[in-house]
Amino acid sequence: GEWFPQPGHESQLREPVYAIFVMLEAVRLVQSAEGSGSKREVGEGQKSALVSHISGLGIGTTPSALIAHGIDTTIIEIDPTVHSFATRYFNLPSNHTPIIEDAITFVDRNKHRRKYDYIIHDVFTGGAEPIDLFTVEFLTGLKDMLTADAVIAINYAGDLYLPTARSIIHTILSVFPHCRLFRESPTPPSTPPHQTDFTNLVLFCRQSADAFTFRPPTKADFLGTQARKYHLVPQHEVDPVTFLGEGEGGIGV
Repeated sequence: GEWFPQPGHESQLREPVYAIFVMLEAVRLVQSAEGSGSKREVGEGQKSALVSHISGLGIGTTPSALIAHGIDTTIIEIDPTVHSFATRYFNLPSNHTPIIEDAITFVDRNKHRRKYDYIIHDVFTGGAEPIDLFTVEFLTGLKDMLTADAVIAINYAGDLYLPTARSIIHTILSVFPHCRLFRESPTPPSTPPHQTDFTNLVLFCRQSADAFTFRPPTKADFLGTQARKYHLVPQHEVDPVTFLGEGEGGIGV
């Protein structure tokens, strides 16, 4: 969702309601730990991004921001009505490549044909995560579509106390050589048994095992919005060891 514009406030995009979609945009801020940036200093007009949604495009907050930054953006969305409504009623810019089909089919067909500088994997449907999109096979296909210096952001939304969450995160960490994990909200204090910890958890991963950080954002990164000033840079980091308990297995087909 997005807030109605305030009188007298000028911005390139409307204010997003949810911080998670802004966090995903932080793929643009990733740089090597020594701060060199290397290939990431290439102008963003030469960058490409793949945004994967399964009935989860919503109003298109994240891809709209990527497009606003001049990134050649491809959107996968299985439901044509969702894509149509985002474009017609919520100002999703038309200058992108829409792919209206199942993400598994698209990735399987293109994993050795097309490379992207950024991939956003955000497929929460509002009630459950589609497990088929968190298998070793599917994630390896996404990995094969990354350029050598690319970044993928994977959003997992669920109860982090459940075994399913641990299994999915373990699977992601088994495919990508280096990831950093960030919660949308701070880690809660210790809670009694049977309570829940439902949140969004974003994993930023790269092809390389080298350490990476996030560059300080500039005014241009905020696109005139307050939400990006507060939420663009990921804040609540989680140690991956938290999810790598003994005996945990990943997800296969």
